[in-house]
Amino acid sequence: MAIAPLTEPVVVSDPAPEAPPPEPARSRRSILGAGLAGLAGLVLGSLGRPQAADAAAGGSLIMGASNDAGTTNTDLATNSTGTALYVHQNGTGTAVRGIANNGIAGFFTSSNGSGVSGVVANNTKYGVYGANDALTYGGGAAIRAAGEQNHGLVATTASASAYAIKATNTNTGTDSSAGAGIRVLSGGGTDADIAGLVLWPAAGEFCGAHGVVAVASPGDGAGVLAYSNSSSGVYSSSGSGTGVYGISASSYGLYSDGNAGVSGNLDVTGTLSKSGGSFKIDHPLDPANKFLYHSFVESPDMKNVYDGVVTLDSKGEATVTLPDWFEALNRDFRYQLTAIGSSAPDLYIRAKVKANAFSIGGGKAGQEVCWLLTGIRQDAWADAHRIPVEEDKPAAERGLYLHPTEHGQPAAKGIDAVRHAAMKPHAGK
Repeated sequence: MAIAPLTEPVVVSDPAPEAPPPEPARSRRSILGAGLAGLAGLVLGSLGRPQAADAAAGGSLIMGASNDAGTTNTDLATNSTGTALYVHQNGTGTAVRGIANNGIAGFFTSSNGSGVSGVVANNTKYGVYGANDALTYGGGAAIRAAGEQNHGLVATTASASAYAIKATNTNTGTDSSAGAGIRVLSGGGTDADIAGLVLWPAAGEFCGAHGVVAVASPGDGAGVLAYSNSSSGVYSSSGSGTGVYGISASSYGLYSDGNAGVSGNLDVTGTLSKSGGSFKIDHPLDPANKFLYHSFVESPDMKNVYDGVVTLDSKGEATVTLPDWFEALNRDFRYQLTAIGSSAPDLYIRAKVKANAFSIGGGKAGQEVCWLLTGIRQDAWADAHRIPVEEDKPAAERGLYLHPTEHGQPAAKGIDAVRHAAMKPHAGK
């Protein structure tokens, strides 16, 4: 809009048949007001018609329009104690979205506060959601947490039916390449160290100086609770170290509620208590189709059994030499002799064990004699840990049974059933 000069009114000529009436004279105040109004209209008109080019040199960020700042950043700074930029989405869309073809879509830093804080009040949604849409594996991730000298990830929950961390691998394969719910590497462990060791898809794979260190608090809980409906609750594979190592101050370092299998040697440095025992082998006469069992020989004492066959000399006598550790290990000896081939009514122990040997007499020259010798352990460990023959049950186990059904009692009266009921998986988890 042109501003009229402070002179006489301007008359515009027009070849039209009839010229318009002349403008009336205006004061200086009215002319200045008209100029300001025109300038305001120009500014408002520009805002009403946003142009993306306005932000091309790092200028104003125009809302409601597509902006292109080129290679110049657009900066927003505030010294307030509130929110620098607040975007309120009343619909179902996204409040703020960043897209980067090669760089970082969103980058947030804070000197003393939180880099990113995500909060949601919907019990089916997520405070923070990350997705990686790549179609092939390349080592990327939906979310990466790097704590440097602090924790990489801290997760907490106050719900009895939720999990601080829940990891699911939806691959339905059945071989060792099917992946795991979670893989944890520590103590210098690498993917190469654990690759190929897991024989089937696992809920979790752990590799490090210690694969898993689990401590229960309070003490009635389980450091590690592993449950399986049909297979193994815990499967351990170790190249040279310990596959599973359990420590308990009062209960079991390791406990299996069900069958436990050991493919290899089992070392027990304490007392082995059992209700029965046997060896189980492929049947010698039909190894492909049958098993053969033999029960252990047991006694109320910590008894060792030794036997052999000896041939008597020309005097009908023989000396049986025992290992040099025999008397250091054993005491309270018992003897049995059986003549072979013919009776030997005068057969007897001519000299008891002394200097790790005993002698036989009263037999026939050249006769074979079977001998059986037993002793009671007297080594340092045995003397310190004698097995009690009878023992009262502790107060907490009275009225309960190791084998309740065999005594006509319900399974709920089993000592193990009561002791470990709290450790079993809860329904609905």
